Amino acid sequence: MLSIAVFTECYHPMRNGVVVSISSFTRMLQEMGHEVTIFTARHPDQHGEESHNIIRFPSITFPVKLKYPIPIPIATREARERLQDGKFDVIHTHAPMMLGHFAMAYRLRSHLPLVFTYHTMIEDYTHYVPLPQGWSRRRAIDLSRIYCNASDHVIAPTPAVEKRLRQYRVMSPISVIPTGIDIDIIDQIGPGNFREQYNIPQDVPLLAYAGRIAKEKNIPRLLSSFKEIAKKEPDTHLLLIGGGPYDTDVQKYIDDNNMANRVRMTGFVPREQLIAGLKEADIFIFSSLTETQGLVIGEAMACNLPIVAVSADATRDLIDNGCEGLLTNDNDGEIAEATIELINNRTRAAEMGIAARTRVETISARKCTERLIDIYHRVISNSPSKHDSTWHHMRAIFKMWMRRR
Repeated sequence: MLSIAVFTECYHPMRNGVVVSISSFTRMLQEMGHEVTIFTARHPDQHGEESHNIIRFPSITFPVKLKYPIPIPIATREARERLQDGKFDVIHTHAPMMLGHFAMAYRLRSHLPLVFTYHTMIEDYTHYVPLPQGWSRRRAIDLSRIYCNASDHVIAPTPAVEKRLRQYRVMSPISVIPTGIDIDIIDQIGPGNFREQYNIPQDVPLLAYAGRIAKEKNIPRLLSSFKEIAKKEPDTHLLLIGGGPYDTDVQKYIDDNNMANRVRMTGFVPREQLIAGLKEADIFIFSSLTETQGLVIGEAMACNLPIVAVSADATRDLIDNGCEGLLTNDNDGEIAEATIELINNRTRAAEMGIAARTRVETISARKCTERLIDIYHRVISNSPSKHDSTWHHMRAIFKMWMRRR
């Protein structure tokens, strides 16, 4: 049995792909008999008792609208006791930020190997930083390279992410392990009642998007494409499942363009309801260009949905154009044309849905977790002796600072 110390900026009650990934791997690791302790930030929305394996650091929340807690990397008494007595075998970090650097410092003291999952192409999210974008993107690349090179092993969710990290001059070993799709859980969830709740007739085509309503998700492209779809297929409806910092702007766009009778926004919903909503839809439509994996695409595929998506790194890794779905350029007309083709050809759409389900079964949560465990065993066996602290310390410092170039 392994004991894993997980450090993450994001965890429940936050809702995003990183949280889903950590939750999925944690559940499978525990089912396989391993012990996982999660070190994360306090969140203003957390309530009630938590599992003993979740340790919270103090945090501040800024900006308020995002409700993104920024951890203060000062260990509480509980965290100190757990870190001193945890007898961990390996450290696994999920962000190169505050808790990521705390984990790196703990690694120097504990002489444990460190695995890092690179979930997010940070340079694509610098629009949240109120600084010059060129400078911010360069610093994001520097941060990514330095942290990856200080890690014993890097996990990339897709080959495209691995390729980008190599372009950043990351020299540490990289393995591609996607977040596994919780097929067994998805199969236990039945269709929801969103059609009834939002007055969407049962017999009309329903398109679904699921995920955060955020600027980087390219939602305006989705909506402008839907306007073109609705001109030729006026019975079609669009369901936006999820919430986020851009929801007010999106709702205003919907209202200003007289689309409220055809486009519905659910706001944040529990993951079970997200899956239930997908099972009511006919086609999954996705326009984001910044995903590292596009976990929700895999979940839609597990629900037997054909996919219409803008061609990007994440979508190309999951979808062969014309097999599990249709990939388009970032263009209203192409997205609309592809979607209308599937609306009018239910047989082809159903065949793509079956192919999508078959494809996603190759990246089930269990299979991906087995690969992760193999990485853990490899870094543990390759780690210098705990008694050779001088060598381990010098090696870590060298990797952290000297590989900036």
